Amino acid sequence: MLKTGKKKNWRRSLFILAFLLPGMFLFFAIYAYPLVNIFGSSFCEWNYKNLLHPEFLGWNHIFDNFIRLFTKDTHFKTALINSLKWIGLTAVIQVPFSILVALVLSKKRKGWALTRNVFLIPNIISTAAIGLIFLNLYDPANGLITDLVHLVNPDLPLNILAKPGTAFWGVTFSYILFGGTNCLLLMSQISAIPQELYEAARIDGASDFQADRRITLPLLRPMIGTVLVLACNYGLLLYNELFLLTKGGPDGATYSLSLYVYQTSMGSTKLNFALGNAAGVIQVIIGLVLVISINKLLRTNESDL
Repeated sequence: MLKTGKKKNWRRSLFILAFLLPGMFLFFAIYAYPLVNIFGSSFCEWNYKNLLHPEFLGWNHIFDNFIRLFTKDTHFKTALINSLKWIGLTAVIQVPFSILVALVLSKKRKGWALTRNVFLIPNIISTAAIGLIFLNLYDPANGLITDLVHLVNPDLPLNILAKPGTAFWGVTFSYILFGGTNCLLLMSQISAIPQELYEAARIDGASDFQADRRITLPLLRPMIGTVLVLACNYGLLLYNELFLLTKGGPDGATYSLSLYVYQTSMGSTKLNFALGNAAGVIQVIIGLVLVISINKLLRTNESDL
């Protein structure tokens, strides 16, 4: 009897393993191996001169690529500063805006379903398409934004993407308010909150604002943490809009870490895979620091609720 039970457990384990193996293989082939390769090659000399034979820098010079990035490469410094700015702006503008919209759209009022759909429709459009849309909006000759400004002042020359000061904010505006995914996540969490809590609050005379402040927001803290991680990660990895709108210009005003990694590793005639991978490692480290910091900041214990 005991042997039969063990045999069944063994067969069951094999059955489960058979389903897990394809997924595990894809994970290691597509994610784990490239990630390990990126980390390893960041400690090598690997450029267009020794394309097929990367050379280890040696233990005495193992961090030379990272030192070069922070001390000699002004393009990297510019990209790092811009990416940190976008992370901060995403956290300060996009996330609070998404929370506000989710709170408003979660109220079941007449006409709200249409408003909700209109707000979420841009979510099904790719970031590349959004970039092209804003490229046309910012067009200095026929763009809608240019036409609107010229209604007020016909003689004012306007080329948003040509000047460093306006290009940065033009790119930022192209993505900062598109928080449809964040709203969906927050609204799904709001819908899971027991309605009895709100009914009890109404009986006690609480307004919608007070109910949201005392009930909704505290119970949303775990999801707000998730949304904050996703939004900041988007700011860190910002690429599509930049490539389509400005390609990092003018004068590096919209240069990001993702653009730096691409142009260093693949987008120039003097390829430097090791330097690009070192910048990618720094991106990974920044992402990990963000995740750990946000989780610590917004960690919710049962005693806090």
